[in-house]
Amino acid sequence: MNKTLTLTAITVTLLAVTLPRVYNDYCIFMSYGPGGIPYNPLGWLAANVIIRPFAQEPFSTTVYEQKIQAGNTIGFLSDEKVAAHKRNRPVVGPHIVPHRQLTEFSEKDIRKVSSRTLSTSPGEAKLIEEFESFANRNPHLVKLAPSLTEMQTDGLFLVDEVGAQNPAARQMKNEVAHIHRLKDGSLHATMAPADCKKLFDGGWAQRHGLSGVDIPRILTGGRKISLPVEYVLIYAPRNEEELDFVMEVVAASVKYMAKEEKENGVGNS
Repeated sequence: MNKTLTLTAITVTLLAVTLPRVYNDYCIFMSYGPGGIPYNPLGWLAANVIIRPFAQEPFSTTVYEQKIQAGNTIGFLSDEKVAAHKRNRPVVGPHIVPHRQLTEFSEKDIRKVSSRTLSTSPGEAKLIEEFESFANRNPHLVKLAPSLTEMQTDGLFLVDEVGAQNPAARQMKNEVAHIHRLKDGSLHATMAPADCKKLFDGGWAQRHGLSGVDIPRILTGGRKISLPVEYVLIYAPRNEEELDFVMEVVAASVKYMAKEEKENGVGNS
């Protein structure tokens, strides 16, 4: 009898401690909005049980320093420009997928609704208009198409005749960057190792938890998940000045993925 009461007490205590935490974690997951994984309890379970064990540390720059020391020294962002926009990191959600920030969103004028969409969500921002305008100015290099990694939005892709040179571009199937327009206005982009280090040091980026990881297909329903270590989260711009800077980051990503070594290859403005 005493054993039964003890087990019951332990079970009740564990449930009382665990269930609120589980519920809170699920609420955070659902707050991200759709993106890259089923937007339901099964997606939440997959994010925690299947994907999370493969997660890597997101802030170290060692992997980029090693690439730089090996001769991969070309970057497309100036030290001065990154230093001028140095910031504190926002809080990023605990889940690897979706990969979203939870604090420090854009000001209202940056979250302006695009005239090309009927959506009224905060993520449908002025940033989206700049992103689309960038693609329109550079049709010789990039195009907009449904993102292969985010799946809920358009991504910026290299045009076919440009994308064969860079191993990272091949690994990403030519996808350069996409914006998380349904939630926070952050981006994922693949950057040169030298630019990754600058952005990490400047408080502007962190590595995706699955960057550099191959997850067995048996665990992903046959879908291949393979991201280069240069695939990083770029935090959302909070004002007009930061919006301009983030678009320079997007341009730097295109230059790297396209093996573009001259500044005049990409039209930023």
